[in-house]
Amino acid sequence: MQDESMDHNSQTPPCLKFNCSDLCCKYGVDVLPEEYASLIANHLADPREFTGPEEDEDGVWLYRTVEGKRGCIFLSATRGCRLHDTQYKPIVCQRFPRDRAEALEAYQDGYLPCVSHYIGRERFDEIQSPSINPQGI
Repeated sequence: MQDESMDHNSQTPPCLKFNCSDLCCKYGVDVLPEEYASLIANHLADPREFTGPEEDEDGVWLYRTVEGKRGCIFLSATRGCRLHDTQYKPIVCQRFPRDRAEALEAYQDGYLPCVSHYIGRERFDEIQSPSINPQGI
């Protein structure tokens, strides 16, 4: 699957333009072991803010952020991620959604209301049709 993620500039993340209360972060986030180690070493996180590590279905070992009041433990009190302006934001956060199929799935599950921005309004209207196969997006 080709990576079609947007270029998420850490200084002005496009997601902050949407009034969505950071819904895409409500379940926490997967963190690679080297990212976990960097976050801890740079005093940006505490080991108690993670679960794991656990091996995923692809054989990759991952930590997962625990969920705070708003979702991912890295969400700030009002809006956005407290790691936006650091070099330590987990790669999954930088690349989400990775492709149109993932964006549509997240939208359909109710946690990516800005999906029409990611894939274009015209194409978004077209792919919502039940006759369209989400894998063919």
